[in-house]
Amino acid sequence: MKLAVLTGWVVLLASCMSSAILEQWPEQIPQQSYFKQLYREDDGNQARQSEVEYLVWVARFYEGWEMMPIGWQDISESVLVDLEPIQFRAIDDHLERIGAQISGEWAKDNEVRQIDSRMLSLWAGVMQAEYSAEYRIAAVQVIARDVDDILSGELSMEHVTEDRYGQLLGVSLEP
Repeated sequence: MKLAVLTGWVVLLASCMSSAILEQWPEQIPQQSYFKQLYREDDGNQARQSEVEYLVWVARFYEGWEMMPIGWQDISESVLVDLEPIQFRAIDDHLERIGAQISGEWAKDNEVRQIDSRMLSLWAGVMQAEYSAEYRIAAVQVIARDVDDILSGELSMEHVTEDRYGQLLGVSLEP
């Protein structure tokens, strides 16, 4: 009986947190309408995940959450930190675009998405592997191209590896 009551409270708390995120959508991330459109276009995901659950995962991607406190906004800031204004504008646009693309796919149910958490972790590491501005710009450009290729079906998840980025960018990603 106690377990049932506790479970009920957990579900209620999660529901309240979800409602709060949706009602107070963060201003720094793309409009909720963009993600609602993506959700509505994916019948396979709709059969496995509610729109609210999907949107909560989108917000978590950008802002982080208890299980992964660093979100896309934090990663983007670390990539942009010391760029010249012209570099900043170019890369900021790339980061905004690929952030929307990645989050829109990653937030889907595990069974249907083409971008998973392993890839997110790898991309964060790739973008932050070297501190030079030139490296970070090249890393963002390579990842942007890969995201496009993954979403179009030209690149499979299995090919998104440390070795591949190490070769493409000329760095060692091993710890």
